[in-house]
Amino acid sequence: MTCRLLLRSKRFWAGFILGLAALTTASLFFIHDKNKLTPDENGMYLQDGYWVQYSGEYDPEQVSLFARKMTQLKNTYLTPENKVYWGIVPDKSHYLPQVGWPVLDYTAMLKQAKEEMPGDATFISLEESLSLSSYYKTDPHWRQESLQPVLDTLGQAMDFSASIQDWDAHTVEDFRGNFSWFVSIPPDTENLIYLTSSYTDTSQAHHALMDDPQPVYDLSKLDGKNPYDLFVSGTTPFVTLENPEATTQRELVIFRDSFSSSLAPLLCQTYKTITLIDLRYMVPQLLEQYITFTNQDVLFLYSSSVVNQSAILR
Repeated sequence: MTCRLLLRSKRFWAGFILGLAALTTASLFFIHDKNKLTPDENGMYLQDGYWVQYSGEYDPEQVSLFARKMTQLKNTYLTPENKVYWGIVPDKSHYLPQVGWPVLDYTAMLKQAKEEMPGDATFISLEESLSLSSYYKTDPHWRQESLQPVLDTLGQAMDFSASIQDWDAHTVEDFRGNFSWFVSIPPDTENLIYLTSSYTDTSQAHHALMDDPQPVYDLSKLDGKNPYDLFVSGTTPFVTLENPEATTQRELVIFRDSFSSSLAPLLCQTYKTITLIDLRYMVPQLLEQYITFTNQDVLFLYSSSVVNQSAILR
């Protein structure tokens, strides 16, 4: 009888301890969940003076789709003489302290992309070339005047040298970026700076949807809904920048999103021709009507948000 009571007592206390451990674990998870911060209905939140739009968790299926699409482009349209490079631009949230706001797992995305992108395409890491101050506070994009480290990193991989140290900086005050349209209270303004030189002055932008060549910087866009469209006239499926004063005869093709709009003008000093292709607005089957691939440098450069929603690429 005593043995049975002792056995029951041991079972009771063992069950009690296990139950207490489970309750404690659940409590810890509950506390952890309570500390998570939730963006507003548009995915927006403000941290350290920077507006961020959370577009969803890291999606491995979308990253795989991105890698397959880039591989198909390379195998279908490029030649063995094309030198191929690729990179993924981190979201600004990657550089903010982790205090509970949801962020896209850029590290996991990059690890997967490295495994699935074509092995003969050279990966260029931009993570160390950027910081939080490289981005606008009210817009998702990087600041053009902060891109010298990016140019250095690209140049090291792609064998060119480009300096913007002596370029002329033009400041546009009272700039509110694209995120200002998603928040109820207008954010504080900031400056937008664009850079010019003799290379951008002599360059022309030939848009597939426009009859006449345009300047690299479309100043009329500063009065529009999205002043960032100043750079190469904003969203456009196919545009070629031509610079007769370039220091080389090299040509570059960038499969891109809007981040490359502000990058491309800085490369006019190095490349005679720069072709920007945005597959969000153009099906690949039309490429052969606009471009012949020979021995150009080819760069696949997309932001992490586009890679994580790669179904939008046609």
